[in-house]
Amino acid sequence: MTLTHLLVLLLVGALAGLIGERLVSRGMPGGFIGAIVAGLVGAWLMVDVLHVVLAPELSLGGIPVLSAILGAAVVVLLFSLVASRGMFGSRGLRRY
Repeated sequence: MTLTHLLVLLLVGALAGLIGERLVSRGMPGGFIGAIVAGLVGAWLMVDVLHVVLAPELSLGGIPVLSAILGAAVVVLLFSLVASRGMFGSRGLRRY
């Protein structure tokens, strides 16, 4: 992996993460770094795990951008749903 490939990967991850956050109207913790992680995980999930590639001709550095954006939106949505419930569910810790 060259430095150029790594920079393109981070750029696509950031773009996909930020657009994914806007699509579901929720944010990832960690701000910009969280968005990059969501974009990278979303791209990996869609392309390598689920093998869903939307518009393969629209890619940067070998990463399909639309698939990365959709995957990032799914990752942000799932994470925000899990994080909003908290450790003890939606009702919180019960005190007797």
